[in-house]
Amino acid sequence: MALVHNCIIRALNSIYLQAPHIQPSDHKSFIAYCLAAHDGLQAHHDGEEEFFFPKIEHITGRKGLMDGNVQQHEAFHSGFHAWGQWLQDARSGKTEFDGEKCVALMDAFVAPLSTHLADEIPTLLALSQFGASLDLKSLSKAEGDKVMGGLSKTAQLPIFFVNHDETFEGGIHSFPPIPPPVKWVLRQCGRWNADWWKFGSVGFDGFPRELRFRGE
Repeated sequence: MALVHNCIIRALNSIYLQAPHIQPSDHKSFIAYCLAAHDGLQAHHDGEEEFFFPKIEHITGRKGLMDGNVQQHEAFHSGFHAWGQWLQDARSGKTEFDGEKCVALMDAFVAPLSTHLADEIPTLLALSQFGASLDLKSLSKAEGDKVMGGLSKTAQLPIFFVNHDETFEGGIHSFPPIPPPVKWVLRQCGRWNADWWKFGSVGFDGFPRELRFRGE
């Protein structure tokens, strides 16, 4: 879960920092990158609310146990949805992309989102009180497989690859937790829209890189 959250944070940071400096020639690609981040986060939270949290409550017999997490989702949903709708309008040509507008819309939800992403980890760690009866590792993998499997391999999933630092904590984490040959294939699929992923904080080799569009 922390690895997913790290990817989301890196992706949103890369958007926030670069948006004011994107030139019109790159607007189309940048909007697609932003929408990939939006859709990835939306899919992650849908997966939690529709599968992960209900499974935890069912196994523990504690209905409402995860309500605090759902409430935190709701705290940033309005601003997050407004940002996503604006991006959709920019992609369709209903409105023009503006970097400062993008940042202003993000300002409406990044604070409560950051609180949620930080709080959720200790909330999950506290579930250790239920011992072996609650196999969080298996549940988390099942939710991750469901979410990742539902994302477009060329238009959405690569947002996680270009924002997961393979060198993090000495490179001990494999993310997504899939066999290397499958990961290699997915990375190749991501190159299909290479112009979108140049805004990522990590290259397809898994190594962090300087953001290309930071201005002077």
